[in-house]
Amino acid sequence: MTTEQKIVSENEFTGILEPFAQPLLSLSHHAGALAEKENAKHLHMGFLANVIKYASDAEHLLDRYRARHNLNWVYFRELTASAKNFGKASFLLEELKKDFKGDSDVIDEKDDFIQRAESVSFFLNDVIINIFVELQHEAQRLGMSIPEEKPLSMYGVKHEKEVILPHTIEESADTESAITAQRILHRCVAFGQKAEFLERVIQSKPQGLVSQIPSHINEGKLRRLGTRLHNLVSWYDSYVVNHSIEREFTELEKMRESFSVLLNLSKIGTILAHYFERHLMLPSPVVKKLKKLVPVQRLLEDALFFTIYYQVKCFHAAREYADAVLNSILEEVTYDLPVPRNLGFHARPSTLVAKVVQQYGAHVKMLVDDQSFDAGSILELLSAGGYVVTKGLDHVRFRGDKRTLDDLKILAEYNYGETEKGRDAPLPEALSYLK
Repeated sequence: MTTEQKIVSENEFTGILEPFAQPLLSLSHHAGALAEKENAKHLHMGFLANVIKYASDAEHLLDRYRARHNLNWVYFRELTASAKNFGKASFLLEELKKDFKGDSDVIDEKDDFIQRAESVSFFLNDVIINIFVELQHEAQRLGMSIPEEKPLSMYGVKHEKEVILPHTIEESADTESAITAQRILHRCVAFGQKAEFLERVIQSKPQGLVSQIPSHINEGKLRRLGTRLHNLVSWYDSYVVNHSIEREFTELEKMRESFSVLLNLSKIGTILAHYFERHLMLPSPVVKKLKKLVPVQRLLEDALFFTIYYQVKCFHAAREYADAVLNSILEEVTYDLPVPRNLGFHARPSTLVAKVVQQYGAHVKMLVDDQSFDAGSILELLSAGGYVVTKGLDHVRFRGDKRTLDDLKILAEYNYGETEKGRDAPLPEALSYLK
């Protein structure tokens, strides 16, 4: 049994939407006043925070009523979504600029970065102002009243100088946090491989960016990269912050600072790519109007390219900090270890070897003649196992972090946790984390 969908008339919907849209429309007075002033289009974070909140509220209701499928209302809905997206991007950029006014040295070309960030900021603000002017006109066409300007709710607390509380929490010095830090460092080094597509994108220069969307760069790729980065930052903040290893290796805090810049740039880039793909690329009865408000060339070549270019710079900086710490704390050794008796590197011993490597987060290689295999990958170890059988070897060579290899040596002494018939065998207390 199906329920018939109730249809509301376009005129009725004006009365339904108006209470939700009025807070957003009240902001148009501020935008309109700025539009009349030359070189004064600066939107403070309090205004942008209001834009994000009120535009999100209005867009939610518009989407519930399927306004994007109604010819009379689709443009108002697109303007509302545009205000939300560019409000978020501008807000994040203001946060980024504020951080760089301090002593940040994450990016070598700091002055150039600030200059380009200001240029992108003015572009985004100009777009937001034009959107609000158009929103006011469209609201009047739809029969909605424009409320008087209301005082803006402020965002944050303003201080002339940075104010912080004294650091009174004792630093932790447990071994587990040190091991976790090492894993994060390795993950940071490997993270650059996930971002290689950004390197290729900036090689084509700003003018070539449009031809790479969506095949080589798109919202989905940027969002996935941002999610991985967010998870890495969360991991760091949960287990490394306020640990003595931060004081011992100052590069760790600089790596974390690089992550912060990366996160904001990643979020801004994802928003801009989303807007281009979802609002300017797809066929729509109002897309020509939107392109007048949001010039595609400046959106891609100035704003989006800016975020990608400096993400690459920050990836390089984070990688250098991670490498510097790893070079200080890792002692690389090479051990010759026996192959598991009778059955070789099948599923159980391969799994235990990989778990030992993953426990320390180190890069360890199994070297078999002229072949090299990742000892942290069960699949690669199984592949190595077949190669070992083919060659008829009874020993293989492991190379990597000494602490990891010391545990692998113990594991080998206990025949990798199994009997010669392939059954489970007890492991010593030193390897209790494998149980």
